[in-house]
Amino acid sequence: MTKFPLSGGCHCGAVRFELLAPPISVQHCHCENCRKIGGEFTSTGAIIRRGDILISGANNLKGYRTSPSFERQFCQTCSCYLFAYEDSEKELLYFAPATIDGGIHPGHPMGSESHIYVRSKAEWEVIADGLPQFEAASPDEIVTGIQRESGQG
Repeated sequence: MTKFPLSGGCHCGAVRFELLAPPISVQHCHCENCRKIGGEFTSTGAIIRRGDILISGANNLKGYRTSPSFERQFCQTCSCYLFAYEDSEKELLYFAPATIDGGIHPGHPMGSESHIYVRSKAEWEVIADGLPQFEAASPDEIVTGIQRESGQG
């Protein structure tokens, strides 16, 4: 079982974060935007409430909009992808769980991890880990519920 808080950050150490609680879910996105931004088959994002993550060195983050309502944030020194957010999800933040120090499991609940936008995956990519796969966005009721509770959905 994962013990909190957990620490993480970018390659050069200019941006650090501390997780105070586990993420709600983890999504491995296969959309073309994510593939082209990262140069890899997927971009993995863990969804966490903004109040459950503390960020230091945020002045070293540079934002890039991959769509009109979605911004990714990178360390402007080492270019490490760290965070992202959807404008409509005011209480939520995506973070790159691979940037947790020591590769520790982020602590998300069992059954809350999935592949999204698999209809856009590279034709030669094989997904064989047994996780749920969705053609488009995940029907993540937890996130939708949080948005409803806060009057966003």
